[in-house]
Order: sequence, then structure tokens, then C-alpha cells
Amino acid sequence: MNKKSYARYFIIRGNHALWNGDPAVSGARFRQVVITSNEWNSTEGTFQVYALEGTGRGIVDAKLSVLPQPTVLFDGDFQGLDAAGEKFEQITKEAQAQGFRSISLIDELEFQSKLKGTSH
Repeated sequence: MNKKSYARYFIIRGNHALWNGDPAVSGARFRQVVITSNEWNSTEGTFQVYALEGTGRGIVDAKLSVLPQPTVLFDGDFQGLDAAGEKFEQITKEAQAQGFRSISLIDELEFQSKLKGTSH
């Protein structure tokens, strides 16, 4: 699947970014999994789950940079937050099994240090 994906609904109900490699270094891959909806308080209704994979360019002009046009791995609608949440978790676990991992607070602090040019 190599089409453009976008959030069809304006409320983000879940968002998980995972990296395979150091985001500060060019060539690191990332996956982002998102749940959107037009339901503010309800767990009923239609919820979109989409997942993208892309490649980072590292730090460019003191900012995290990624290559344009990430690949769409999944884009689908689900009835109810529970069903969407199950797909969200499945995609996240598959990414983790392939070596992608969440960024920890320590990772974030190290990245911010690299942004400032004072990495340890």
C-alpha cells in the first residue's frame, strides 16, 4: 500500500511514534500509529486507525527532519473505540517485534541535547 493517508477526523484519540535507530542520525526509520475520530467524549462511532512508516534525515537546521512521503502501512475505519484500539495495539506490537521502540524520557533528553549541539 503506497498511497497518501491523512486524518479523516479532527480529534486524535491515540498517537504512538516508534523509532528503529537514533532519530538524530540520518537513515533511522520510524513508524507512527494514530487513532482519530469525530467523537469527543464517546467511545461509539467511527474511529480511523492509520499507520505510517518513514525515514528520518536526522537533525537538519536544528530540527528533526524526515523524508517526505512516508509509506502508508494501514488505513481503516472501525466502529467503536475498542475495535480501533485493538488494531492500534496490534500494529504497535508488530512494529516492536520488528525492532521499533518507543522513545523514553532519557532518549528525549539525549535528543534535545544533540539538537543544541551539546550531546554527551
